[in-house]
Amino acid sequence: MTPPDSTLADLYLSDVRGRMRGVKALGEGALAQLTDGEVDTVLSPGGNSAGVLVRHLAGNMRSRWGGLRSGYVAGAEGETLGRDRDAEFGDAHLTLPELWAEWEDGWRVFLEALDHLAPADLTRTLTIRGEAHTVLEAIQRQVAHYSGHVYQLVFLVKTLQGEEWETLSIPRGGSAAFNVEMRERHGLS
Repeated sequence: MTPPDSTLADLYLSDVRGRMRGVKALGEGALAQLTDGEVDTVLSPGGNSAGVLVRHLAGNMRSRWGGLRSGYVAGAEGETLGRDRDAEFGDAHLTLPELWAEWEDGWRVFLEALDHLAPADLTRTLTIRGEAHTVLEAIQRQVAHYSGHVYQLVFLVKTLQGEEWETLSIPRGGSAAFNVEMRERHGLS
C-alpha cells in the first residue's frame, strides 16, 4: 500500500530502483548459467557475446552515471571523455570472474546514482553527448537500454544452454499453479 504522503516522484524513484535491481537479478540468473568457454560465444556473425554485452553495459553505466553517484550535479555530462565505446564491442576474452567484476562494477555505479537521486532531481537537466535531458528522461533512456541488453544476454545464454537452461521465470505449464500460490500468499484464495 502506498503511503498517502508519497509524491509521484517518490513513487517513480522507488519503482525504478526496484525494477532495475530486478533487471540486474535477471541478468545474474543468466550469467550464473554461463561457462568460461561461452563468454565470447556469439550466435551469428556480428552478434554480441556475453562478454561484449557486459562490457558495454558496464562502460555505459560508468560513463552515464559515474558523475551522479553521490547525487545530482548541475551540468553533469553523461558521456565521459575517457570512454572508448567502440572498444566495448571488441573481444576482450574475459574470464568468468572478470566478467562478473565488470558486471558488478557497472551496476554498482548505476544503482548508487539512482539511490542518491531525490525527487526534485527528476526535472533537473544533464547532458548525454551534449544533448540536454531531464534526469527523468535520462533514467528512462537507460532503463530501456539496459533492459534490452539484459534480455539479449538472457536469450544468448538460454540458447547456449538449450535443454540445460534453468528458467528465470514461471516455467512453461506452471502459470496456473503460480497464480494460485500468489493468491494464497496475498490472502485472496
